[in-house]
Amino acid sequence: MDEREWIRRIQEGETKYLTPLIERHYSGIQKYCYYRVRSEEESKDLTQETFLRFCRYIEKYTNSGKCRAYLYTIARHLCNDYLRKWTPLPWEHAEEASDLAALQRGNSVEEQVEREQLIGELLQLLPEEQREAIFMRFCLDLTFRDIAQISGINVCVVQYRVRRGLLVLRRHLERSDSFAQETRNHPWFNEKLPFVSH
Repeated sequence: MDEREWIRRIQEGETKYLTPLIERHYSGIQKYCYYRVRSEEESKDLTQETFLRFCRYIEKYTNSGKCRAYLYTIARHLCNDYLRKWTPLPWEHAEEASDLAALQRGNSVEEQVEREQLIGELLQLLPEEQREAIFMRFCLDLTFRDIAQISGINVCVVQYRVRRGLLVLRRHLERSDSFAQETRNHPWFNEKLPFVSH
């Protein structure tokens, strides 16, 4: 049974089909929420709220085969609302928290995690709109069309943001030997990079 059929049956009152739908999308939505708010606990709450809102308005949902994009759109709005209310730490406390996190990572962090951390640090060099587009494209494996729908922008703008962001990252890597050695083999910097020219 495909997702369209699950949704049709849910709309007809067969709530047991919510379980496979939620199981299919839960981890991706939580990953996105965590990327946005950087809190494990808050990302879980926002993920649950995403599915609660989806269920609350399921009767009005028009099934056009874009359920995943619709869920990410809900999650994006919830994360934006959360971030508007969130008060950042003063600079000195933020630095202490960052130092503590670095200390906790210590030598027990495996190579794969370290590489992903380096990628995360590189992404921080980009403006939020480019960072979010690259994250959705390569970490969540969303299509350019899905990202455009979620973000409420044109597909060409999404492609431009991804292309510009990847170009900035590549240039930074070329200038930074220490980052280059760790990240050159990451899929983002190989064959999966569309539209990037030197």
